[in-house]
Amino acid sequence: MKKNSLLFAAMVLLLACNNETKVDSATTDSTVAVTEPVSLPYTVEKTPDWEKGSDENLSIAMKALKAYETNDSTAMKALLADSVSFYYDGGEFKGTADSFMTMLNRHRNSLTNVSIKMNDYESVKSKNRGEEWVGLWYVETTTEKSGKTDSLTTMDDIMIVNGKIRVIDSKVRHFAKQ
Repeated sequence: MKKNSLLFAAMVLLLACNNETKVDSATTDSTVAVTEPVSLPYTVEKTPDWEKGSDENLSIAMKALKAYETNDSTAMKALLADSVSFYYDGGEFKGTADSFMTMLNRHRNSLTNVSIKMNDYESVKSKNRGEEWVGLWYVETTTEKSGKTDSLTTMDDIMIVNGKIRVIDSKVRHFAKQ
């Protein structure tokens, strides 16, 4: 019995050391997963056709946000198209860049401090429609001249046309009051 168990142990060890995993070349040639179409409960007018956009557009959008944070209206104005649409919590603005800057300066000058903590960003472009957008996700903390501090989770969709900001669609979530 001792001889048989020793022989069995030797065979197991030999098989374990010589056990190669064979890989079928057909499975390694393609790493693309095939996905089946799914049925979606909603339809959209324009089929999404987005692909990665340019880093230049991302830079334009972030520079505009930084100009707002640092209250640099000259830098902000240089990044705007001649006409701007701005959709924000509680309203909208459509008009010239100069009128937009007047409105923005009035708001920004009511604050003593603005701080931005960037969480994520994405630059995309439409393959068929020629639209280019940048998405910015961040937390904005502001301090009013009265001393009141508030924070908002913000998501901005920014349309860039010919290297200039044409549309800003800003969505916010107010933090719960403690």
